[in-house]
Amino acid sequence: MKLKGKVALISGGARGLGRAYAEAILKASGKVCLCDIDSEEGFKTLNKFQKTFGNDNVMFVKCDVTDHNSFENVFKQAKRKFGALDIVVNNAGLLTEDNVRKTMMVNSIGVIEGTQLATHYLSKESGGQGGVVVNISSTAGLTPVFYMPIYVASKYSIVGYTRSVAQNPANKERGMRYTCLCPAFTDTTMFDKKWSDEGEGPPPGVSEEEKKGALHLIEATGVNTVEEVVKGFMLLLEVDDNNGAVMTVTKKHGIQYRHGKPLSHKL
Repeated sequence: MKLKGKVALISGGARGLGRAYAEAILKASGKVCLCDIDSEEGFKTLNKFQKTFGNDNVMFVKCDVTDHNSFENVFKQAKRKFGALDIVVNNAGLLTEDNVRKTMMVNSIGVIEGTQLATHYLSKESGGQGGVVVNISSTAGLTPVFYMPIYVASKYSIVGYTRSVAQNPANKERGMRYTCLCPAFTDTTMFDKKWSDEGEGPPPGVSEEEKKGALHLIEATGVNTVEEVVKGFMLLLEVDDNNGAVMTVTKKHGIQYRHGKPLSHKL
């Protein structure tokens, strides 16, 4: 996929990796619709991007991905402004064990409904041009983690759902492909640096055993820079024969395909 002129919708796009994905697409001469529940941060990001990339190439819509009508409104507004949609990045996520329903609604249901909306609005069967969906999971969606089982369950579901949707024989006729990106710990606001500081006690509400578990994982995988994760993300967009791909990005092992490695590309 050549990104020049392509239109992407990115949930959770106001900050962190979502904002970084958007910036990478804009730098490649694409157009972006950002959506996020945090409108204050969303408009800050919008203003910054408009100054750099122009008012016509980026927009922001406040959105709650757990509210179907709110989420669908973003798709409608993006198509109204840009005339088309080519890429959907289901990036909105929540890292907490305190609210099971909210975690599953944002991390799992939000991604599933975002994928269904993408299929409807991008598919050639619905008058779209076809396109690609990138669902953002985590290496926690591939490996059990005892101290955050709710988060892990939500991320496992993204991997399984994406691989299953990708197997639909109708995808070729629809012009659709579905991929999954699984970054390990990454240096963003979602990553609490207290986890990696041996000199401090655990964050509030976290036991010593849980902190030890987190530190063990960090030692095993390292902490990605945002730039390293974005590199993997751009590969998922640009390689056309990777339907069903599940890609991991870790500091120690770099970019790896766990499933669906494309024949046309060697890492």
